[in-house]
Parts: sequence; structure tokens; C-alpha cells
Amino acid sequence: MEYRLPLSSSIVFGRSDFHDKLRQAVSLGYQYIDFDISGAWKHPWKERRTYRHLEQGMDAVNESGLKVNAIHISFGTQWDPSEIKDSRRKKIVKRIISIIKRTEAVHPFCYVLHGSFEPIPDSIREKKINALISSLTDICAATKRFICVETLPRTCLMNTAKETKNILDRANIDNLRVCLDVNHFLQEKPEDAILLLGDRIATLHISDYDGVDERHWLPGKGIIDWNAVLSALEKVGYNGAFNYEVSESLAEIKENHAKLFSGTAIF
Repeated sequence: MEYRLPLSSSIVFGRSDFHDKLRQAVSLGYQYIDFDISGAWKHPWKERRTYRHLEQGMDAVNESGLKVNAIHISFGTQWDPSEIKDSRRKKIVKRIISIIKRTEAVHPFCYVLHGSFEPIPDSIREKKINALISSLTDICAATKRFICVETLPRTCLMNTAKETKNILDRANIDNLRVCLDVNHFLQEKPEDAILLLGDRIATLHISDYDGVDERHWLPGKGIIDWNAVLSALEKVGYNGAFNYEVSESLAEIKENHAKLFSGTAIF
């Protein structure tokens, strides 16, 4: 296969293996990583502790020589940019912007954030979309780098390519893009979403699933037609990082990446 995308993997800051994984990525020949600072999202006290040491993590990334494809900002109720209550939403936006300012020293290609938390009942969905667009306007104005809102599953905002495109069209912001997570599409095939979103896609989250819910399995363990996904990415001209978001080792990820792009893998 002539089409090939550079290998990247999410590495979660705050976990005990963070520094080991940076060293492993270097030794395995990775060029890119995603600096994921969302790992403690379920435990605000732990997240606050992690963020106190954020500069140490950034220093380690810079010293490794690895390029940062994306910084994954945390998510949950404390980070939900679609919060309807305006005073609370503005505090969330301020929190997100503060993290962006703190982490620009690692020169990321983009920032990834979740556009909502869930569950979201249909009765307030439009209000949530309007709140998200207001937040994205302020967040995008705070940096020249791409802000990539992630496609999400279940009742979250941007749970279909059509809704994702609609939000980006309405926002109409130059540096607003999409992080396309292929294992989040529960109402359509990821290859169809890729073709609809096209050059709005600035980065990827790669993993496999069963079509029932997100699973973050290694490609080949689920139902995704990877030949169709790669063909769609090539057709829309995507040339960014092929960033894995799975629990397998970096060596296993590298092997999987080589198989996917060899044209000989049988899943």
C-alpha cells in the first residue's frame, strides 16, 4: 500500500508508566505522540494533583525529542463546554484556555477536547449545541493552533458525522477542526463519516469496536473495515498522524500499524 500515515499513540500523563512509555516510544522509532492529560477525569482530586506537575510532564516530552501531535484536554462535568448555565460555562472555558496556555510549550499540532458530557436528553440538545458553539468561539480565539472537537458516542454531541458537520458549519471558525474517533460511531460506518467530514478532520483516534459501544480494541479485533477506512482517509486527502488510543503496548501498536499499511493484513 503506497498510502501511509505516520504512527502515533496516546500516552497518558499522570500514570506510573508515563516516563517509561516515552522512552519506549523513542526506542521503537515513534515520531509522534498524543500527550493525554485526561486520564484522571473521574477523580477531580487526582486530576488537580496531576496538573500541579504538568510542567514536569511537558519537560519530559520535550527532552524525549518526540513531536506532540495533540494534547487531549480532560472531560467530564467540570470540563463540559456545552454547559447550559452561562456562568458555569464561562468558568469551564476559562479552565480550558488556561490549560491551552500552559501547554503550548510542547508545540502541539492541535488540541483535542470533548464537546459535551452525557447523558443529553433531546429536549435540551439544541441548547447544548448553542452553548458549545459559544464556548468554541472563545477557545479557538485563545490559540492559533487547531482546536479539534472529538466525535463522540451514545447521546453526546457530535455523535454523528451529520451533526458534527452542522456544528462546524454553524461555528464557522478558521482553526476549528475534528478529531475523528473511529470507534465512536454507533449510527454509521466510520468510513462514511470520513467521507462526509473530509478536510475538517485534523487528527484521529484509532481503535476497534463491536458497533454496540466504544471498546478501544486494537484494530482487527472488532468490526471496522480497515481497508475502507484507509481508502476513505486517502480519498479525502488526510495526511496527519495515525494516532492509536488503545491499551496494548507500544510495540504491539507499531506491529499493528505496519500490518494495516502493508496491504497484506487479514483481519
